[in-house]
Order: sequence, then C-alpha cells, then structure tokens
Amino acid sequence: MKLPAKLVEIVAHNISQELLEKHLVEADDPEKFKKDITDILLKAVEEERQIHEEAERLVEQHINLIDEEIRFREAVNKVKEKLAEERGIHLDPEERLNQVSQRIKKYLETEDSVEIFEHPNKIRRIVLERLKKLLREEREIDKEVRQRIRSYSKKIIEGTPEWKILYNRIYEDALRRRGLL
Repeated sequence: MKLPAKLVEIVAHNISQELLEKHLVEADDPEKFKKDITDILLKAVEEERQIHEEAERLVEQHINLIDEEIRFREAVNKVKEKLAEERGIHLDPEERLNQVSQRIKKYLETEDSVEIFEHPNKIRRIVLERLKKLLREEREIDKEVRQRIRSYSKKIIEGTPEWKILYNRIYEDALRRRGLL
C-alpha cells in the first residue's frame, strides 16, 4: 500500500465510522477510536514505505553489480522481499491486508475504551473488505500511472529521480480525479 497519508486518513475514518454507525463497536471516545485506527493503517503504510526506500537505496548503491538484464524494479522487488521477510511483514497485497486487519482486530479486542458488539472476526472481515476495495483502486491507479509514463515520447527510466517525481505527480492527479484526495 503506497497510499498518501490523507487517503489513509479518509479510509480509516470511513472504516471507524462504519463500525460505529452500524453499532458493531462502541467507543468511549469516538475521535480517539478513529485516530487509533488511522495510526494502525499509517504504521502499516510507513513500514512498507521504509522497506521500499531501503530496497531502492540498496539497489542504487549496488547498481553496478546488477546484471543489465534485470530491470531496476525487479531488483528492488527482490531486495524488498528479503527485507520484509526479515521484519515479518507480508508483501503479498492480500496477505498484507489480512495482517493489517488482524492488527485492527487485536486492537479492538485489547482496547478497554472500545466495546465490541459483534464477533471480532466478523468485524475483521468487514475491515478487510474495505481495505481490499482500496487495494483494487490503488492497483488501477498504479497501472494507469505507469501506462501514462510509458506513453511519453521521451523514455524515462524507472528508478530515476525524474521518474519518481513524475510518478508521484501523476499518481496524485489520478487520486484527485477519482475524488480520493
């Protein structure tokens, strides 16, 4: 999940609001509850961002050792897999969402200021479905952004500062067009 913090906040707000409005949970302090859900999601995004940045940094440092047949993105993904394994973080999107929804479930089960009115696994499944919807949207946006970059007449090499800046600009634009920012 490489989502901007603002989008994570919106998703966390929607998830917490749905849980509260459907009376699946009751929180002594609904604002704290929303903040806690947001923090869980932000932490998950930050973990993935750190792994990605570290993998890119390592690949860039050792780019001269990488076979020219291997593309930058493939090399970064291989390094990310190793780093994630060492840190106990799933990179498979489905598994990662399950991991994050488990964190929210654990929070609900252990937080004294939150009362649960439904089985925690049912709540986890609801959260998981909302996160999967977000993942589908994120994949569509990523695909759209990469296609737009490839369509440029000037070939822009992935991993370069120019590519990263362009990717982020087009990604944000796509989020705005979809009303997600």
